[in-house]
Amino acid sequence: MAQAMDEARSQKPIDPLKVAIRACLPGTFAAVIISMFINATMLAMPIYSMQIYDRVLASRNETTLLLLTLIVLIFLVLYGILEYARSGVLVRSSVAFERVLRRPLFDAMMRAELDPERRQGQQLIRDAEAIRDSLASGTVAIICDLPWTPLFVLLCYFMHPVLGMIALVGAVVLFALAVLTEILTKRGVDQSSRLSNDASTFAASALRNGEVVRGLGMGDTVLERWSGQQSAAVAANVASAELTAALVAMSKFARIAVQTGVLAAGAWLAIEKQISPGAMMAASIIIGRALAPVEQIVGQWKRIVGCRSAYRRLRHLMNEFPQKAAPVSLPVPQGQIEVENVAIVPPAAAKPSVRGVSFSVQPGESVAIVGSSGSGKSSLARALAGVWELRAGEIRIDGAALNQWDRNKLGKSVGYLPQDVELFAGTVADNIARLADVDSRAVVAAAKAAGAHDVILRLPQGYDTPIGEGGLALSGGMRQRVGLARALYGDPRLIVLDEPNSNLDEEGERALGQAIAAMKEAGRTVVVVTHRPQLLAYVDKVLVMSFGTALAFGDRDDVIARMRGNKVAAVQSPRTSSAA
Repeated sequence: MAQAMDEARSQKPIDPLKVAIRACLPGTFAAVIISMFINATMLAMPIYSMQIYDRVLASRNETTLLLLTLIVLIFLVLYGILEYARSGVLVRSSVAFERVLRRPLFDAMMRAELDPERRQGQQLIRDAEAIRDSLASGTVAIICDLPWTPLFVLLCYFMHPVLGMIALVGAVVLFALAVLTEILTKRGVDQSSRLSNDASTFAASALRNGEVVRGLGMGDTVLERWSGQQSAAVAANVASAELTAALVAMSKFARIAVQTGVLAAGAWLAIEKQISPGAMMAASIIIGRALAPVEQIVGQWKRIVGCRSAYRRLRHLMNEFPQKAAPVSLPVPQGQIEVENVAIVPPAAAKPSVRGVSFSVQPGESVAIVGSSGSGKSSLARALAGVWELRAGEIRIDGAALNQWDRNKLGKSVGYLPQDVELFAGTVADNIARLADVDSRAVVAAAKAAGAHDVILRLPQGYDTPIGEGGLALSGGMRQRVGLARALYGDPRLIVLDEPNSNLDEEGERALGQAIAAMKEAGRTVVVVTHRPQLLAYVDKVLVMSFGTALAFGDRDDVIARMRGNKVAAVQSPRTSSAA
């Protein structure tokens, strides 16, 4: 029972947003305390004004003037130090928030990227940055000053009830403008953000497919569509900005009108001998300080609404892809695979692409997965590599289900080559080393094992040749060779290759066959998806897929004989198109 409870606790999802917020709470609390002293020091100015008008001008005592000025200067210096301290504390709080959220946000984004309907990586990064900037900027400082508004209004009331009533009316008007700003701008800000994100996503997609756009003469069409989306986003942003500007102007007018009213009422009360001239000036300064945070909140409301929307998007992402506690660290896998009645539903799909498939592979064995296009071969390969999650069933590595492994640690013992090879911006060596610190000996060994060493040496700078964005554009076959070397880097125990020969020429395919044979001799477990029968000569077993189910599995020669026995023509000819 205790063991089950410990296991349940270990699998309980972690809320990264709550953890990140808790990380910045100490700094926020410190900012609230500092704000208390900041607002207290601001009382020095109205007190100074009262003393100047009521005491210094009446007594004409220059010594009193000098001492009062020195005292108020000390308070102003203290005010500046406290403002600096508060800003520093809030900046550090924002850094703590972003640092704690960074890894779980990246993991959730990587999982979301598998689903085309949930891809919003750039938007989510901007959302995290928006919250961080709001914490570091003056927005939080303004919120910390807001609780002092009622106290300053109360001070005006103590000076005289008329002054207090004018200050109260002004505060209520400004708060009403803040609420009106929320009501009128929320929809526009959200719409502007959504349209801007759609335009950015379409532009990024067009840039990624620039070769097709230029080759098919789609430039004008793409430009027209992106321009329409961008124009809609700009129009929504302009409308929201104009409305916000109007409300900000109204709040500034209200604040100045209230200050003027307090000054006028104070002058009348001073004429009537109900308050002193110093109290009149002090009340004007106090009401200005009281209303300043409310006015500033109206000016910052667009940022506040944007920050709130960003938080909601991040909350939705974290709820969709909760982070679980790190599993117990398992030893390096030996390569045993057990697939137990698995069902796989591709992201954004309604029906499973693989269902009811079961087989097992012992360490050191090699398996070819064959079948027609759309039979579920690539879906199964992605699940074996841990890229796609299972809808049902289990995949076990050395007896442990995939969810019991730390994916990053398991990935170092797995070599995966996807069907569409994408390389990162960097050198060839960086890509082979999986963007880690380059171990030259291991990089060269992986390239030789993939049969890519001699080809890489023919590049302009060999292993140091920049590729990817801003670098050399490699051919499809060359990308596949570098991708295979990357899969073999670090001497992985389990290698999953999805159509590794789809872009290779005869020489490359021969090198690939030799690489598979070398992996077998080294005792590595190899799973290769292929539609070309040439690679079958290098494997021990064959799994035949058809419409998402397994038609046959067993020793290579036995399965091939059964397929040729007029049951199913599952092993295709080289002319067959690329499998799913």
